[in-house]
Amino acid sequence: MSEKTVSNVAIRASLDGTEKIIGANGLKSLLNYAGLSYLLENKPDYSLEKNYTQQEFSALTSSYYQVLGTSGAKALFRLIGRELGKRTIEVGVFNHLMDLPPDERFFKMMEIYAMATGKGSVYREGDVVVYDNPPCTACDGLEDTTPVCTALNGMFDEFAAWAGFPAENTVETRCKAIGDDSCRWETAPAK
Repeated sequence: MSEKTVSNVAIRASLDGTEKIIGANGLKSLLNYAGLSYLLENKPDYSLEKNYTQQEFSALTSSYYQVLGTSGAKALFRLIGRELGKRTIEVGVFNHLMDLPPDERFFKMMEIYAMATGKGSVYREGDVVVYDNPPCTACDGLEDTTPVCTALNGMFDEFAAWAGFPAENTVETRCKAIGDDSCRWETAPAK
């Protein structure tokens, strides 16, 4: 049996964000296609408890690409990412960070994300906050000429806005779908 390394909040936020953008029937169709219909009957809570495998998370994300095509999935994922970010913020996951300065608040939010998903690392390169995720499963089996893991772009943009970190849009600068050894996002302060 596979190790459970993906948190409830990562799965639940994905389900809620998807449902908000494409509706309950759209979510049901994607979950049925992925063989994950049991997630509709027993949606996880918003805890950091890790009750899901990387295979389940990968099946969830890859179903979008298989059903919608790469271009459609990329566009939808950015919107879903924004909803994921908003929902994660609304449920209070980051409320304990309110007293920190904006740049540190954003950095801590990113660290919490890495911890919650059990993937990747967060660090700084000068003023840029980097999230690097070698074990990314969002693009498993995909090949493209541009990065495809756009849900995180939208989510990280929402995190930066809530933190008060005046950032440009988050950009995925490396992606396994284009042959890189890692998926990497950079959020730079606005100039």
